[in-house]
Amino acid sequence: MEYLRPGNISYARMFVLLWVTVYVIMFVDVYIDWASVSFFYLGFSYVYNANDVVLAYCIIAAFAFILPISIKRYSDFFCWMLYLTIFIPSILIVARQGYTSFDASRLIVSVAASFFLVLYIPKLIRFKSYSLIRQVSVTTFFFVFLTFYLAAIAFYIATYRGMMSFSGMDEIYDQRAKFGSAQTSTLALYLTGWLSNAMNPYLLAVGLFDRTRRWAIALGLVGQILVFMAFAGKMMLVILIVTFGFYFFVISNKGRIATSRLAFGFVALTFSALAILIATDYQPVGPAMDAVALIYMRTLGIQGAMTGVYADVFSANPVTYWSHVNVINMIIDYPYKVPLGYVAGAHLVGGSGFNANANFWATDGVAAYGLAGVVIMGVVLGLLLSMANKVVTPDRLPFAATVSIPFIMSLGNSSLFTSLITGGGLIMVMMIAYGVPQPQAPRKQGVAYRDHIVPSRPSR
Repeated sequence: MEYLRPGNISYARMFVLLWVTVYVIMFVDVYIDWASVSFFYLGFSYVYNANDVVLAYCIIAAFAFILPISIKRYSDFFCWMLYLTIFIPSILIVARQGYTSFDASRLIVSVAASFFLVLYIPKLIRFKSYSLIRQVSVTTFFFVFLTFYLAAIAFYIATYRGMMSFSGMDEIYDQRAKFGSAQTSTLALYLTGWLSNAMNPYLLAVGLFDRTRRWAIALGLVGQILVFMAFAGKMMLVILIVTFGFYFFVISNKGRIATSRLAFGFVALTFSALAILIATDYQPVGPAMDAVALIYMRTLGIQGAMTGVYADVFSANPVTYWSHVNVINMIIDYPYKVPLGYVAGAHLVGGSGFNANANFWATDGVAAYGLAGVVIMGVVLGLLLSMANKVVTPDRLPFAATVSIPFIMSLGNSSLFTSLITGGGLIMVMMIAYGVPQPQAPRKQGVAYRDHIVPSRPSR
Protein backbone atom coordinates (compact mmCIF):
# COMPACT_ATOMS: atom_id res chain seq x y z
CA MET A 1 0.00 0.00 0.00
CA GLU A 2 2.41 2.66 -1.24
CA TYR A 3 0.10 5.55 -0.45
CA LEU A 4 -0.24 4.72 3.25
CA ARG A 5 3.41 5.29 4.16
CA PRO A 6 3.77 7.68 7.15
CA GLY A 7 5.78 10.24 5.22
CA ASN A 8 3.16 10.45 2.49
CA ILE A 9 0.49 12.39 4.43
CA SER A 10 1.29 15.72 2.79
CA TYR A 11 -0.46 19.05 2.82
CA ALA A 12 -2.01 18.12 -0.51
CA ARG A 13 -3.45 14.96 1.02
CA MET A 14 -4.84 16.96 3.93
CA PHE A 15 -6.57 19.36 1.56
CA VAL A 16 -7.96 16.47 -0.46
CA LEU A 17 -9.37 14.88 2.69
CA LEU A 18 -10.87 18.22 3.69
CA TRP A 19 -12.55 18.81 0.33
CA VAL A 20 -13.83 15.22 0.09
CA THR A 21 -15.35 15.60 3.57
CA VAL A 22 -17.03 18.89 2.67
CA TYR A 23 -18.26 17.39 -0.62
CA VAL A 24 -19.81 14.40 1.18
CA ILE A 25 -21.48 16.59 3.83
CA MET A 26 -23.08 18.89 1.27
CA PHE A 27 -24.07 16.01 -1.02
CA VAL A 28 -25.86 14.25 1.84
CA ASP A 29 -27.55 17.45 2.99
CA VAL A 30 -29.02 18.09 -0.45
CA TYR A 31 -30.05 14.45 -0.75
CA ILE A 32 -31.90 14.30 2.57
CA ASP A 33 -33.51 17.75 2.60
CA TRP A 34 -34.39 18.10 -1.08
CA ALA A 35 -33.79 15.14 -3.44
CA SER A 36 -35.44 12.52 -1.21
CA VAL A 37 -38.46 14.82 -0.78
CA SER A 38 -38.88 15.97 -4.38
CA PHE A 39 -37.69 12.91 -6.32
CA PHE A 40 -38.34 9.90 -4.08
CA TYR A 41 -40.25 8.28 -6.95
CA LEU A 42 -37.04 8.21 -9.03
CA GLY A 43 -35.14 6.16 -6.49
CA PHE A 44 -34.13 9.04 -4.19
CA SER A 45 -35.79 7.48 -1.18
CA TYR A 46 -34.46 7.98 2.34
CA VAL A 47 -34.47 5.34 5.07
CA TYR A 48 -31.79 5.80 7.71
CA ASN A 49 -29.72 2.72 8.50
CA ALA A 50 -26.79 3.47 10.82
CA ASN A 51 -24.75 0.40 9.83
CA ASP A 52 -24.95 1.11 6.11
CA VAL A 53 -24.25 4.81 6.57
CA VAL A 54 -21.17 4.21 8.74
CA LEU A 55 -19.91 1.59 6.28
CA ALA A 56 -20.31 4.06 3.41
CA TYR A 57 -18.41 6.80 5.24
CA CYS A 58 -15.57 4.45 6.19
CA ILE A 59 -15.14 3.18 2.62
CA ILE A 60 -15.17 6.69 1.15
CA ALA A 61 -12.57 7.82 3.71
CA ALA A 62 -10.37 4.78 3.05
CA PHE A 63 -10.18 5.51 -0.67
CA ALA A 64 -9.48 9.19 0.01
CA PHE A 65 -6.32 7.94 1.75
CA ILE A 66 -5.18 5.36 -0.80
CA LEU A 67 -5.91 7.16 -4.08
CA PRO A 68 -2.65 8.59 -5.49
CA ILE A 69 -2.17 12.21 -4.47
CA SER A 70 0.20 12.78 -7.38
CA ILE A 71 -1.31 11.96 -10.77
CA LYS A 72 1.42 10.43 -12.90
CA ARG A 73 -0.53 8.00 -15.07
CA TYR A 74 -3.81 8.23 -16.92
CA SER A 75 -5.35 5.56 -14.69
CA ASP A 76 -4.66 7.77 -11.64
CA PHE A 77 -6.67 10.61 -13.15
CA PHE A 78 -9.43 8.28 -14.31
CA CYS A 79 -9.82 6.78 -10.83
CA TRP A 80 -10.07 10.20 -9.18
CA MET A 81 -12.81 11.23 -11.61
CA LEU A 82 -14.60 7.91 -11.14
CA TYR A 83 -14.34 8.30 -7.36
CA LEU A 84 -15.85 11.80 -7.35
CA THR A 85 -18.50 11.45 -10.04
CA ILE A 86 -19.88 7.91 -9.62
CA PHE A 87 -18.35 6.06 -6.67
CA ILE A 88 -19.13 8.56 -3.88
CA PRO A 89 -22.73 9.24 -5.06
CA SER A 90 -23.39 5.50 -5.43
CA ILE A 91 -22.03 4.57 -2.00
CA LEU A 92 -23.80 7.45 -0.22
CA ILE A 93 -27.20 6.93 -1.85
CA VAL A 94 -27.34 3.13 -1.73
CA ALA A 95 -26.71 3.38 2.03
CA ARG A 96 -29.85 5.55 2.37
CA GLN A 97 -32.38 4.15 -0.10
CA GLY A 98 -33.75 1.53 2.26
CA TYR A 99 -34.46 -1.18 -0.31
CA THR A 100 -35.36 -4.54 1.23
CA SER A 101 -35.00 -6.62 -1.93
CA PHE A 102 -31.21 -6.76 -1.56
CA ASP A 103 -28.56 -6.28 1.10
CA ALA A 104 -27.30 -2.70 0.76
CA SER A 105 -24.09 -3.41 2.67
CA ARG A 106 -23.18 -6.22 0.25
CA LEU A 107 -23.77 -3.95 -2.74
CA ILE A 108 -21.65 -1.21 -1.13
CA VAL A 109 -18.80 -3.67 -0.50
CA SER A 110 -19.10 -5.05 -4.06
CA VAL A 111 -18.81 -1.58 -5.59
CA ALA A 112 -15.86 -0.82 -3.29
CA ALA A 113 -14.13 -4.07 -4.29
CA SER A 114 -14.72 -3.28 -7.95
CA PHE A 115 -13.28 0.21 -7.54
CA PHE A 116 -10.26 -1.21 -5.71
CA LEU A 117 -9.60 -3.46 -8.72
CA VAL A 118 -9.97 -0.51 -11.09
CA LEU A 119 -7.38 1.35 -9.01
CA TYR A 120 -4.83 -1.42 -8.45
CA ILE A 121 -4.88 -3.56 -11.60
CA PRO A 122 -3.10 -0.80 -13.59
CA LYS A 123 -0.44 -0.75 -10.85
CA LEU A 124 0.05 -4.51 -11.02
CA ILE A 125 -0.15 -4.93 -14.81
CA ARG A 126 2.06 -2.38 -16.48
CA PHE A 127 2.87 -2.31 -20.15
CA LYS A 128 5.93 -0.46 -21.33
CA SER A 129 4.90 3.04 -22.39
CA TYR A 130 5.76 4.03 -25.91
CA SER A 131 4.65 6.41 -28.60
CA LEU A 132 2.52 4.72 -31.21
CA ILE A 133 4.08 4.40 -34.63
CA ARG A 134 3.42 7.74 -36.29
CA GLN A 135 3.14 7.08 -39.97
CA VAL A 136 1.16 10.32 -40.13
CA SER A 137 2.27 13.59 -38.58
CA VAL A 138 0.10 15.42 -36.07
CA THR A 139 -0.56 18.13 -38.66
CA THR A 140 -1.68 15.58 -41.25
CA PHE A 141 -3.85 13.77 -38.70
CA PHE A 142 -5.52 17.01 -37.71
CA PHE A 143 -6.21 17.86 -41.36
CA VAL A 144 -7.80 14.44 -41.96
CA PHE A 145 -9.78 14.73 -38.72
CA LEU A 146 -11.01 18.21 -39.62
CA THR A 147 -12.12 17.06 -43.06
CA PHE A 148 -14.09 14.18 -41.54
CA TYR A 149 -15.47 16.43 -38.80
CA LEU A 150 -16.80 19.07 -41.20
CA ALA A 151 -18.38 16.34 -43.34
CA ALA A 152 -19.96 14.82 -40.22
CA ILE A 153 -21.37 18.19 -39.11
CA ALA A 154 -22.79 18.84 -42.58
CA PHE A 155 -24.42 15.41 -42.62
CA TYR A 156 -25.78 15.92 -39.11
CA ILE A 157 -27.31 19.29 -39.98
CA ALA A 158 -28.81 17.89 -43.19
CA THR A 159 -30.37 15.02 -41.20
CA TYR A 160 -31.88 17.03 -38.34
CA ARG A 161 -32.28 20.54 -39.80
CA GLY A 162 -36.08 20.32 -39.78
CA MET A 163 -36.27 19.81 -36.02
CA MET A 164 -33.27 21.69 -34.62
CA SER A 165 -33.98 24.37 -32.03
CA PHE A 166 -32.31 25.76 -28.93
CA SER A 167 -34.61 24.27 -26.31
CA GLY A 168 -35.24 25.86 -22.95
CA MET A 169 -35.13 23.65 -19.88
CA ASP A 170 -38.91 23.25 -19.97
CA GLU A 171 -38.79 22.17 -23.62
CA ILE A 172 -35.94 19.66 -23.45
CA TYR A 173 -38.05 16.52 -23.09
CA ASP A 174 -40.35 17.54 -25.94
CA GLN A 175 -37.30 18.06 -28.14
CA ARG A 176 -35.87 14.72 -27.01
CA ALA A 177 -39.15 13.04 -27.97
CA LYS A 178 -38.92 14.60 -31.45
CA PHE A 179 -35.37 13.32 -31.78
CA GLY A 180 -36.37 9.83 -30.69
CA SER A 181 -39.25 9.64 -33.16
CA ALA A 182 -37.23 10.93 -36.12
CA GLN A 183 -36.58 8.38 -38.85
CA THR A 184 -32.83 8.69 -39.35
CA SER A 185 -29.87 6.55 -40.31
CA THR A 186 -27.76 4.61 -37.85
CA LEU A 187 -24.80 6.82 -38.74
CA ALA A 188 -26.70 9.94 -37.63
CA LEU A 189 -27.47 8.33 -34.27
CA TYR A 190 -23.84 7.32 -33.78
CA LEU A 191 -22.69 10.82 -34.67
CA THR A 192 -24.69 12.24 -31.75
CA GLY A 193 -22.41 10.45 -29.28
CA TRP A 194 -19.23 10.74 -31.33
CA LEU A 195 -19.57 14.49 -31.81
CA SER A 196 -20.70 15.43 -28.30
CA ASN A 197 -18.46 13.09 -26.29
CA ALA A 198 -15.31 12.90 -28.41
CA MET A 199 -14.92 15.11 -31.47
CA ASN A 200 -16.17 18.44 -30.12
CA PRO A 201 -14.25 18.02 -26.82
CA TYR A 202 -11.14 17.17 -28.86
CA LEU A 203 -11.44 20.44 -30.76
CA LEU A 204 -11.89 22.35 -27.51
CA ALA A 205 -8.74 20.72 -26.10
CA VAL A 206 -6.73 21.41 -29.26
CA GLY A 207 -7.69 25.08 -29.10
CA LEU A 208 -6.86 25.29 -25.38
CA PHE A 209 -3.47 23.54 -25.59
CA ASP A 210 -2.29 24.94 -28.94
CA ARG A 211 -2.19 28.74 -29.11
CA THR A 212 -1.89 28.63 -32.90
CA ARG A 213 -5.30 26.93 -33.18
CA ARG A 214 -7.50 28.99 -30.90
CA TRP A 215 -10.15 28.91 -33.63
CA ALA A 216 -10.70 25.23 -32.81
CA ILE A 217 -12.39 26.31 -29.55
CA ALA A 218 -15.05 28.25 -31.47
CA LEU A 219 -15.55 25.33 -33.87
CA GLY A 220 -15.95 22.87 -31.00
CA LEU A 221 -18.44 25.16 -29.23
CA VAL A 222 -20.53 25.57 -32.37
CA GLY A 223 -20.47 21.81 -32.98
CA GLN A 224 -21.60 21.07 -29.43
CA ILE A 225 -24.44 23.58 -29.64
CA LEU A 226 -25.59 22.10 -32.96
CA VAL A 227 -25.80 18.62 -31.44
CA PHE A 228 -27.66 20.05 -28.43
CA MET A 229 -30.15 21.72 -30.77
CA ALA A 230 -31.01 18.29 -32.16
CA PHE A 231 -30.74 15.95 -29.17
CA ALA A 232 -31.34 18.41 -26.31
CA GLY A 233 -29.03 16.57 -23.94
CA LYS A 234 -28.41 18.68 -20.84
CA MET A 235 -25.09 16.95 -20.22
CA MET A 236 -23.83 18.36 -23.52
CA LEU A 237 -23.86 21.82 -21.97
CA VAL A 238 -22.42 20.57 -18.66
CA ILE A 239 -19.52 19.07 -20.62
CA LEU A 240 -18.55 22.53 -21.87
CA ILE A 241 -18.49 24.01 -18.37
CA VAL A 242 -16.57 21.10 -16.87
CA THR A 243 -13.99 21.01 -19.69
CA PHE A 244 -13.12 24.70 -19.41
CA GLY A 245 -13.21 24.55 -15.62
CA PHE A 246 -10.84 21.57 -15.61
CA TYR A 247 -8.34 23.22 -17.94
CA PHE A 248 -8.23 26.62 -16.28
CA PHE A 249 -8.51 25.52 -12.64
CA VAL A 250 -7.35 21.93 -12.16
CA ILE A 251 -4.31 21.83 -14.47
CA SER A 252 -1.52 23.90 -12.91
CA ASN A 253 0.81 26.18 -14.86
CA LYS A 254 3.46 23.46 -14.56
CA GLY A 255 1.25 21.04 -16.47
CA ARG A 256 0.29 18.92 -13.47
CA ILE A 257 -3.22 17.79 -12.53
CA ALA A 258 -3.82 18.97 -8.97
CA THR A 259 -5.94 16.47 -7.03
CA SER A 260 -6.81 19.02 -4.33
CA ARG A 261 -8.17 21.39 -6.99
CA LEU A 262 -10.06 18.54 -8.62
CA ALA A 263 -11.75 17.65 -5.32
CA PHE A 264 -12.46 21.32 -4.63
CA GLY A 265 -14.16 21.56 -8.03
CA PHE A 266 -16.76 19.06 -6.89
CA VAL A 267 -17.17 20.99 -3.64
CA ALA A 268 -17.86 24.13 -5.68
CA LEU A 269 -20.30 22.24 -7.91
CA THR A 270 -22.27 20.83 -4.98
CA PHE A 271 -22.13 24.13 -3.06
CA SER A 272 -23.71 25.96 -6.01
CA ALA A 273 -26.70 23.61 -5.84
CA LEU A 274 -26.89 23.90 -2.05
CA ALA A 275 -26.68 27.69 -2.18
CA ILE A 276 -29.61 27.87 -4.60
CA LEU A 277 -31.64 25.57 -2.36
CA ILE A 278 -30.90 27.63 0.73
CA ALA A 279 -31.77 30.85 -1.10
CA THR A 280 -35.13 29.36 -2.18
CA ASP A 281 -35.88 27.67 1.16
CA TYR A 282 -35.41 24.26 -0.51
CA GLN A 283 -38.36 24.93 -2.83
CA PRO A 284 -36.77 26.06 -6.11
CA VAL A 285 -38.97 26.83 -9.10
CA GLY A 286 -38.34 27.93 -12.64
CA PRO A 287 -34.69 28.60 -13.54
CA ALA A 288 -33.57 27.84 -9.97
CA MET A 289 -35.15 24.40 -10.18
CA ASP A 290 -33.59 23.81 -13.58
CA ALA A 291 -30.14 24.75 -12.25
CA VAL A 292 -30.32 22.53 -9.17
CA ALA A 293 -31.71 19.60 -11.16
CA LEU A 294 -28.93 19.95 -13.72
CA ILE A 295 -26.10 20.37 -11.21
CA TYR A 296 -27.13 17.90 -8.54
CA MET A 297 -29.59 15.46 -10.06
CA ARG A 298 -28.27 15.08 -13.59
CA THR A 299 -24.54 15.50 -12.96
CA LEU A 300 -24.13 13.67 -9.64
CA GLY A 301 -27.23 12.29 -7.94
CA ILE A 302 -28.80 10.12 -10.61
CA GLN A 303 -25.56 8.12 -10.96
CA GLY A 304 -25.84 6.99 -7.37
CA ALA A 305 -29.60 6.48 -7.24
CA MET A 306 -29.67 4.18 -10.27
CA THR A 307 -27.11 1.84 -8.70
CA GLY A 308 -29.64 0.96 -6.00
CA VAL A 309 -32.60 1.03 -8.37
CA TYR A 310 -30.99 -1.53 -10.69
CA ALA A 311 -30.11 -3.74 -7.73
CA ASP A 312 -33.77 -3.62 -6.72
CA VAL A 313 -35.07 -4.31 -10.24
CA PHE A 314 -32.73 -7.17 -11.08
CA SER A 315 -32.99 -8.87 -7.71
CA ALA A 316 -36.41 -10.05 -8.88
CA ASN A 317 -35.90 -10.15 -12.67
CA PRO A 318 -33.54 -12.12 -14.92
CA VAL A 319 -30.00 -10.83 -15.32
CA THR A 320 -28.68 -10.42 -18.85
CA TYR A 321 -25.30 -12.20 -18.69
CA TRP A 322 -24.08 -9.20 -20.72
CA SER A 323 -26.49 -9.99 -23.56
CA HIS A 324 -27.43 -6.27 -23.54
CA VAL A 325 -24.13 -5.77 -25.38
CA ASN A 326 -24.67 -6.09 -29.14
CA VAL A 327 -21.97 -8.64 -29.92
CA ILE A 328 -22.75 -10.88 -26.93
CA ASN A 329 -26.47 -11.00 -27.72
CA MET A 330 -25.57 -12.94 -30.85
CA ILE A 331 -24.53 -15.77 -28.52
CA ILE A 332 -26.75 -15.28 -25.46
CA ASP A 333 -30.43 -14.39 -25.78
CA TYR A 334 -31.38 -11.03 -24.30
CA PRO A 335 -34.27 -11.67 -21.85
CA TYR A 336 -36.18 -8.42 -22.45
CA LYS A 337 -37.96 -6.77 -25.37
CA VAL A 338 -36.72 -3.28 -24.53
CA PRO A 339 -33.32 -1.82 -23.48
CA LEU A 340 -32.30 -2.00 -19.82
CA GLY A 341 -33.14 1.63 -19.18
CA TYR A 342 -36.78 1.07 -20.08
CA VAL A 343 -36.93 -2.09 -17.95
CA ALA A 344 -35.79 -0.07 -14.92
CA GLY A 345 -37.97 2.89 -15.93
CA ALA A 346 -41.11 0.75 -16.02
CA HIS A 347 -40.26 -0.50 -12.52
CA LEU A 348 -39.86 3.06 -11.24
CA VAL A 349 -42.76 4.98 -12.77
CA GLY A 350 -44.77 2.42 -14.72
CA GLY A 351 -45.58 2.54 -18.40
CA SER A 352 -43.05 2.07 -21.17
CA GLY A 353 -41.78 5.55 -22.01
CA PHE A 354 -39.27 6.30 -19.25
CA ASN A 355 -35.64 5.44 -19.97
CA ALA A 356 -33.79 5.12 -16.64
CA ASN A 357 -30.21 4.97 -17.90
CA ALA A 358 -27.60 4.04 -15.32
CA ASN A 359 -23.86 3.85 -14.71
CA PHE A 360 -21.68 0.96 -15.85
CA TRP A 361 -21.69 -0.69 -12.40
CA ALA A 362 -25.48 -0.89 -12.62
CA THR A 363 -25.85 -1.86 -16.29
CA ASP A 364 -22.75 -3.98 -16.95
CA GLY A 365 -22.51 -5.18 -13.35
CA VAL A 366 -25.76 -5.58 -11.41
CA ALA A 367 -28.04 -6.08 -14.42
CA ALA A 368 -25.59 -8.42 -16.12
CA TYR A 369 -24.58 -10.77 -13.30
CA GLY A 370 -25.61 -9.36 -9.94
CA LEU A 371 -23.00 -8.45 -7.33
CA ALA A 372 -20.44 -10.73 -8.98
CA GLY A 373 -20.94 -8.74 -12.18
CA VAL A 374 -20.02 -5.54 -10.34
CA VAL A 375 -16.68 -7.04 -9.30
CA ILE A 376 -16.06 -8.47 -12.77
CA MET A 377 -16.50 -5.03 -14.30
CA GLY A 378 -13.77 -3.77 -11.98
CA VAL A 379 -11.41 -6.31 -13.56
CA VAL A 380 -12.50 -5.33 -17.09
CA LEU A 381 -12.09 -1.59 -16.52
CA GLY A 382 -8.81 -2.10 -14.67
CA LEU A 383 -7.36 -4.00 -17.64
CA LEU A 384 -8.58 -1.32 -20.05
CA LEU A 385 -6.86 1.34 -17.95
CA SER A 386 -3.65 -0.70 -17.98
CA MET A 387 -3.74 -0.53 -21.77
CA ALA A 388 -4.68 3.16 -21.66
CA ASN A 389 -1.56 3.88 -19.61
CA LYS A 390 0.42 2.39 -22.48
CA VAL A 391 -1.06 4.86 -24.96
CA VAL A 392 -1.21 7.95 -22.73
CA THR A 393 2.45 8.73 -22.19
CA PRO A 394 3.34 11.48 -19.67
CA ASP A 395 3.54 14.17 -22.35
CA ARG A 396 -0.05 13.35 -23.39
CA LEU A 397 -1.56 13.12 -19.88
CA PRO A 398 -3.00 16.66 -19.38
CA PHE A 399 -4.39 16.72 -22.92
CA ALA A 400 -5.79 13.19 -22.62
CA ALA A 401 -7.41 14.04 -19.29
CA THR A 402 -9.12 17.09 -20.77
CA VAL A 403 -10.39 15.23 -23.82
CA SER A 404 -11.64 12.21 -21.85
CA ILE A 405 -13.78 14.09 -19.29
CA PRO A 406 -16.98 13.62 -21.37
CA PHE A 407 -16.26 9.89 -21.74
CA ILE A 408 -15.81 9.45 -17.98
CA MET A 409 -18.99 11.42 -17.32
CA SER A 410 -20.85 9.22 -19.81
CA LEU A 411 -19.98 6.16 -17.70
CA GLY A 412 -22.33 7.56 -15.07
CA ASN A 413 -25.20 7.27 -17.50
CA SER A 414 -24.47 4.29 -19.73
CA SER A 415 -22.79 0.94 -20.17
CA LEU A 416 -19.00 0.86 -20.51
CA PHE A 417 -19.35 -0.93 -23.83
CA THR A 418 -21.89 1.61 -25.08
CA SER A 419 -19.61 4.46 -24.03
CA LEU A 420 -16.70 2.93 -25.92
CA ILE A 421 -18.58 2.41 -29.17
CA THR A 422 -21.65 4.62 -29.38
CA GLY A 423 -20.26 7.23 -26.99
CA GLY A 424 -17.06 7.77 -28.93
CA GLY A 425 -14.60 6.21 -26.49
CA LEU A 426 -12.64 4.39 -29.18
CA ILE A 427 -12.51 7.52 -31.34
CA MET A 428 -11.21 9.40 -28.31
CA VAL A 429 -8.37 6.89 -27.93
CA MET A 430 -7.35 7.39 -31.56
CA MET A 431 -7.33 11.17 -31.19
CA ILE A 432 -5.20 10.98 -28.05
CA ALA A 433 -2.78 8.54 -29.70
CA TYR A 434 -2.26 10.51 -32.90
CA GLY A 435 -3.67 14.00 -32.49
CA VAL A 436 -2.00 15.61 -29.46
CA PRO A 437 -0.74 19.07 -30.49
CA GLN A 438 2.96 19.66 -30.00
CA PRO A 439 4.33 22.48 -27.83
CA GLN A 440 5.16 25.65 -29.72
CA ALA A 441 8.04 26.87 -27.57
CA PRO A 442 9.69 26.22 -24.22
CA ARG A 443 8.14 27.84 -21.19
CA LYS A 444 11.45 28.74 -19.58
CA GLN A 445 14.78 29.74 -21.04
CA GLY A 446 17.11 26.79 -21.26
CA VAL A 447 14.48 24.08 -20.78
CA ALA A 448 14.89 21.37 -23.38
CA TYR A 449 12.03 20.77 -25.80
CA ARG A 450 11.91 17.10 -24.82
CA ASP A 451 11.37 18.03 -21.18
CA HIS A 452 8.02 19.61 -21.85
CA ILE A 453 5.14 17.75 -20.29
CA VAL A 454 2.31 19.62 -21.93
CA PRO A 455 1.91 21.98 -24.87
CA SER A 456 2.23 25.62 -23.97
CA ARG A 457 -0.72 27.30 -22.35
CA PRO A 458 -1.58 30.95 -21.83
CA SER A 459 -0.52 32.37 -18.49
CA ARG A 460 -3.30 32.76 -15.99
